[in-house]
Amino acid sequence: MVDTVKILLTIYDPRILGGGAFAPLSVEQLAVSYGTARTYLNPSSNYAKAGVYMPNLTLYRRPSKMGINFQLAVEFSAPKMLYGNNFDEIAEVEFDQLLTVLQSKLYELLGYRFPRRQLAKADIGSWHPCKNIVFLDYTSCQTIINTIGKLDISRVYDLQRTNFRDGHVIHIHCNSLDIAFYDKLADLRKAKVSEKRAFESSNAIQLQLLEPLGDMGAIEVLRQEVRFVGKASVKRAFPELNTWTFEALFKKDLCQAVLLKHWYRLTTSIDMLSLDTSTPYALLQNYLIENPDVTPQTALAATAALLINGKEGVVNLRNLLDARFGSQAWSRIKKIIRSPQANRYKHFERVEEVLKDFAPTRLSEYLKRIENTSK
Repeated sequence: MVDTVKILLTIYDPRILGGGAFAPLSVEQLAVSYGTARTYLNPSSNYAKAGVYMPNLTLYRRPSKMGINFQLAVEFSAPKMLYGNNFDEIAEVEFDQLLTVLQSKLYELLGYRFPRRQLAKADIGSWHPCKNIVFLDYTSCQTIINTIGKLDISRVYDLQRTNFRDGHVIHIHCNSLDIAFYDKLADLRKAKVSEKRAFESSNAIQLQLLEPLGDMGAIEVLRQEVRFVGKASVKRAFPELNTWTFEALFKKDLCQAVLLKHWYRLTTSIDMLSLDTSTPYALLQNYLIENPDVTPQTALAATAALLINGKEGVVNLRNLLDARFGSQAWSRIKKIIRSPQANRYKHFERVEEVLKDFAPTRLSEYLKRIENTSK
């Protein structure tokens, strides 16, 4: 439903946070400094090594006509906060549980227990609605990412730039929001090599997902995120609300509507039938979907044979093989050259179905499938 959240907490006296090791300024130094200033508390790497997720904190000092204002920005991934990963998705009914865990972690970092009501009523500085779309049929996330990457996105959005990295991420930067589609498992593999190479941040605590999910060869996870950064961006996104607090935005319907809106805006111009034209790549991908146990050599041979059949006809192909390899070659080849069904457009239908259903993904469900398959 939602991943990254930044809540903004008013602090009347920063010295109540004296239990936290802020840098480069301590809370005492920030309290007596001049002008605008900020200081940070990023959790120790020991937390990540222990598999514990903690929020990032920034404490601001801002002068105003009414005096000096202090504000604590608390940025965190809601599902990582609750589950230690964001393959599992948080649900609206878990808001109270999330508040309890957030309250506890802030107390551990700062030595101060924020009232639950203050956390719930906190203003929002960043808000990232998201959804994992799980495929179990050898669908490649690249099909969707590549197709979106070829669209004339500048006709749809007030575009700043688009990053299209390594075929596993498309990141659309607009003036008031960012939209991203990426292959979640491919991104985790990159994070295992180097956190800097991954699109998503704070991956250390969820790298263990690669081992069990890697045993389930057919699984792919496409992730859609819409990122609103800054209070003004959040307000523009949800004009129907009277207040833009953590509690007010933590609603399934709001997050679902945002993701569906941008999915439709991007895909309305896609010709679904053209996705399954008989290009070599499309033909190979459809063949792989229908033949999950096929070897790479057989899949490539079948694709080549189907393409030659389409251009030259089956008789010419058979005569060529008979002349070079004898009549037995054709009897082996014809078993593998079954034309696959059109499957690529179904990937887009699957994304829409998941966004409309909007049921949270649960890692335990897929691990259970792996366990049952291995028996």
